[in-house]
Amino acid sequence: MALGLALAAWLGAGLSSAAQAASAAPPAPASTPPALAALLAQEAERAGNPEFDYALGVAALDAGHLSRAIFAFERVLEVQPGHAQARAELGRAYLAAGDVERGREELMRVRRGELPPEAAQAIDRVLGALDAAPTSDRQRKFSAYAEASLARDTNVNSATNAGQFALPAFGGLLFTMAPEARQRRDVVAGAAVGASAQLPLSASWDLVAGANLRGTSPRRVHDMQTTVADASLGTTHLADDSSQTLAWQSSGAWLDGGRYRTANGLAAQWQQQLNRETQGNVFVQLSRQSYAGQAERNTDRGVIGLALARVFDDGRRLAYGSAYRVRERPRDAMNSHFGHQGYGARLGAEQVLGAVTAFAEWQVERRHYGGTEPLFDAQRHDHQSDWLAGLRWNVGPQWQVLPQLRRTIARSNVVLYDYQKTVVQVAVRREF
Repeated sequence: MALGLALAAWLGAGLSSAAQAASAAPPAPASTPPALAALLAQEAERAGNPEFDYALGVAALDAGHLSRAIFAFERVLEVQPGHAQARAELGRAYLAAGDVERGREELMRVRRGELPPEAAQAIDRVLGALDAAPTSDRQRKFSAYAEASLARDTNVNSATNAGQFALPAFGGLLFTMAPEARQRRDVVAGAAVGASAQLPLSASWDLVAGANLRGTSPRRVHDMQTTVADASLGTTHLADDSSQTLAWQSSGAWLDGGRYRTANGLAAQWQQQLNRETQGNVFVQLSRQSYAGQAERNTDRGVIGLALARVFDDGRRLAYGSAYRVRERPRDAMNSHFGHQGYGARLGAEQVLGAVTAFAEWQVERRHYGGTEPLFDAQRHDHQSDWLAGLRWNVGPQWQVLPQLRRTIARSNVVLYDYQKTVVQVAVRREF
């Protein structure tokens, strides 16, 4: 009963206007009160003691020192994951900092536990207030990230491992692949940064923008150094249970320091909330791809597809899937073998396990190319499968460690495009 009264008290007093607090800018930290200063003087010696960390977190939160409060409550939960009051206070700290999603998540985790009726009702009132926050009060949103990774790639150049193969165009003459053109394994370092922004233009329209930059650098296979950049700018229309987005997208890829490919086009998406747990999407992408110094490979690409996602267990479990149709039409009709038609599907799932989220994904795509491969006297057909499994481990506020395993099997009747690869990677990500 004490827990119920305590939770009900601070929820009623501290979050009676939760929707407004969550949409407002985080408050500036106040000066350090004497009680908080006394606790901070003992932090070096007593940090890790749940009772001390809880008291420190409450004092810091009440004084407006949100980051220090979050760290303190996280320490409590590392030792006592079932400490409902610390988790509830952590949710309040996230809401005060403007991180509505994390605040909601922590409150929902408390709600799923065994609670007295008055505490459960208090949390339900706050969650209901957050869900009912009017769209007209939407604030500008900005997020960014930086990531560093290290990977072991068994086929860094995505090449066949065949040493010899016959060329039908030359009467079955055997061709020997140079070692550097065959499958090569290496250790690959990577780095990435990105940002996204959402700016309300009116009660139902938003301006959306985003940009990402990613690079990889193999330790030995230097000619496979890559840089990829992309940016988007568009608008989103918001309705009660749906949204429609139209955006211009542009991307570029560089290989071994030289420009490799650019793509520019439009992307459109209709997103529909079917019920509280289920969301559907229809998406279309149109782009023009150009290859530096290889005009014969230039294509116009189109993709259309459907996607469905559903959450279970109050958001602790997620399942999603999509199916799509793709077509690349060569801009030079004399090189029809560079174009293809295909279709694909993706299935995935996520499961929250405390501070760790496990995820897995499978994707398959079949491609049928036009024309005939000049050297192989055959029309090319590809079947590619990708498996991905990994973890997102929240090691601290805004910090994640992401170990993952990816397996690719590309089957083709043209030996140059038949390959396999396995990538084991660990990344460290900081969100802002």
